[in-house]
Amino acid sequence: MSDEIAKIHFEPSTIENIDRSVLDYIKSLKLAVDTNQGFTEVPVLWGTSERSFLSKDKKELRDEQGTLKFPLISIRRSSFSKPLKSGGVFQGNVPEFNDGQGGSLPVGKVVFQERTTAFANAEAMRLHGQNNYPRPNHKVVYQTVYAPMPVNVEVMYEITLRTEYQQQMNDLMLPFVTRPGTINYVLLKSEGHRYEGFIQDQHQSSDNLSDFSAAERKFETKITLKVIGYLVGEGKNEDKSHFSVRQNFVEVKLSRETVILGEIPDHKNGAYYGLPGVDAEQLSPDAAAILQKMINRSPGFIGSARAEPKYMARASNVDVLSAASTVTNNRVENLVLKEAGVEPRSPRGITVEGPGPISPGTEVILKSSAGSDFVELTLGTDYSITGMAITFTEDVVTADKILITYVKG
Repeated sequence: MSDEIAKIHFEPSTIENIDRSVLDYIKSLKLAVDTNQGFTEVPVLWGTSERSFLSKDKKELRDEQGTLKFPLISIRRSSFSKPLKSGGVFQGNVPEFNDGQGGSLPVGKVVFQERTTAFANAEAMRLHGQNNYPRPNHKVVYQTVYAPMPVNVEVMYEITLRTEYQQQMNDLMLPFVTRPGTINYVLLKSEGHRYEGFIQDQHQSSDNLSDFSAAERKFETKITLKVIGYLVGEGKNEDKSHFSVRQNFVEVKLSRETVILGEIPDHKNGAYYGLPGVDAEQLSPDAAAILQKMINRSPGFIGSARAEPKYMARASNVDVLSAASTVTNNRVENLVLKEAGVEPRSPRGITVEGPGPISPGTEVILKSSAGSDFVELTLGTDYSITGMAITFTEDVVTADKILITYVKG
């Protein structure tokens, strides 16, 4: 995985994330009231925790008899539902990929530099004979991160305020009414996820003032918070990763039937369309190389109706050995088109002064600049040829030496 993808961090959204977002929001209010010990922040407890854990973890919240001290805020999840019609962020359903990775929705996309560079260099080497040749590259490989389809849920929470005095209760209730403003919407966050919370209109209040018992006075108000959230993944029970990384296709190639079946290519060593051809040992290395070059450049040179009659290989008149002999006997090898140090007659045009005509597709033009190694030029890119006249794409300079090898027609 590339460094760019490694920087993308995506945590799944679970029920615990939603619970934690509510707890963090209530704690972020930092509600405080006047007590016997001064203006003190009110502790917030998660009501569903084990009682033994609470008694050990928050010892300062209980008196010597183990009774909770007031004021106190507690939170518990009262209901959980998965509505079919939801006003959440994600609508509809996108099935996940039916493979071992899974994932449904793209959440991140970066260019895979290593693979893109490999395609660009391969194309530049094929067309220009060198890597990193400046040219447009349309084969760009992207890595896309996919996450599972989020499922919208509605969760109800009960926030209970408990105090000993009415003034304390008034101070605790006020932020829940005024802080959202004239609306009841609050934003909840956890682990990079954001959920929508709605404080409900009615607050249920109760007290024990009417019984006139010996028990301490107690004021209690229950505030209901509706949270519209979403869940991603299956948590610890998920058998797939909580995100997947995929690369796009940049090139489609269809293999020939002979490649799929492992058969010998029809055009090897002069064979064409199932004709027998010749063994490589029967041809001299030079003749075999030029014959193969002619076939690669122009398959019609042997076996096509467009070829010259003496190079044709028909089912009723097959003589590939004769074709190889013709190549050897009619080859003009390393004819000097221009010597190094001689000023060219024309900056781009050279006429071949040798036996002809040149059989189309058989020429091999080599160029050396200032004593460097010879480089084979590419037809269409570096030069064009009409009859015996060659036109170069770039100007020919005095230091260039140019050779040509071809088969005369």
